[in-house]
Amino acid sequence: MKKTLIIICLFVFSAVTSSCWNLKEPNQLAIVIGGGLDLSQDGQLEVSSQIAVPAALGGENNGASKKRSFVVVNATGKNFMDAGQNLQMQLSRTLFYAHRQTILVGQRIAEQGVAGQGFLKYLDMIVRNPKSEMRSVIWIVKDGTAKDILATEPTFDALISTTLYSVQMALGMKPYYYREFLCESLPKGGALLLPAISANSSKKKFIYSGAAILDKEHALHLIGFLKPEESYYANWIKGRQSTLTVTTSKSQKDGSISLRVKSLKRHVRVDKDATGMRVHIQLQGSGNIVENNSSLDPSQAQDLKTIQKKLSQEAEQEVVKLIQKAQKQYKVDILGLGELVHQKYPREWKSLQKNWNDTFSRMPITAEVHLRYQDPGQTNASM
Repeated sequence: MKKTLIIICLFVFSAVTSSCWNLKEPNQLAIVIGGGLDLSQDGQLEVSSQIAVPAALGGENNGASKKRSFVVVNATGKNFMDAGQNLQMQLSRTLFYAHRQTILVGQRIAEQGVAGQGFLKYLDMIVRNPKSEMRSVIWIVKDGTAKDILATEPTFDALISTTLYSVQMALGMKPYYYREFLCESLPKGGALLLPAISANSSKKKFIYSGAAILDKEHALHLIGFLKPEESYYANWIKGRQSTLTVTTSKSQKDGSISLRVKSLKRHVRVDKDATGMRVHIQLQGSGNIVENNSSLDPSQAQDLKTIQKKLSQEAEQEVVKLIQKAQKQYKVDILGLGELVHQKYPREWKSLQKNWNDTFSRMPITAEVHLRYQDPGQTNASM
């Protein structure tokens, strides 16, 4: 009798534990791959979700039978989750956020916020929801809306949300994750640089548009953009750029030379004297000559010295222009110098951080760039 009772108990226990009675099957889930935040025409928060269509992701979809690999749905609400509930009313499957790879923020909501407040508070769900993916890359949409970008179809991949990580890698940048965005936004003082993206005139394709500047001293409001070339140098100074192409200005006499710089290094020195803080930025890099339309031959010592000097000067001028733009036009620390001051002078930082942007805009900042070449390419002199 005892043996029979034990067998029955084991049978019941195995039947209960082997089933997924408390889980949803994949065909019951609407898997959110990308999310977007916009400001609606009547000033409400508008949330968009790009949802994968599994049936269209596998196999070949050619000709008239081709199906879209995703669908974009949007709804307005009081906050992210309220809008999400309104999104849910349009779907027969439960929204599932654990595989979200991209967060897009429209320019209008980044500039104005909702009800005059910054957009950061509407991202609370991303931190609080245990099913939310913190490794999503975050972008600002320039001259457009997040829902427009989510609806574009990339050239190589099925989903725009899975492409934007690769875009930053292809441009030589470190992908900017949402978790980094949170860490950088919490300390006071300075500004954030987020990658920016735009849709083309037909709204079917996208293009990298530089970097968006968010003022940390004013609720992360968007105050402007850096051009793509400027964003590369800003990322170099911040240690977020791994490769960069530097080209000399073309002239009828000398032509132009392009160097693909791979080994990017930076050294930022912060000093304090009787007049206050001062910063010196030193950038170094080496790479290959990928184009030479000049009469200079890098195999000749004197020509090589001239090439390296011209390339270094061109890059240095761009860095100086970037610093002046940050100090004079935007008057915010987009280069992350405040954190370096904090590390070296923690006591002084307590009084500086409240009005750090004002201190940054008046602080002496100098820069120098040294570039070297490693390989002249297939030939030395120009063809």
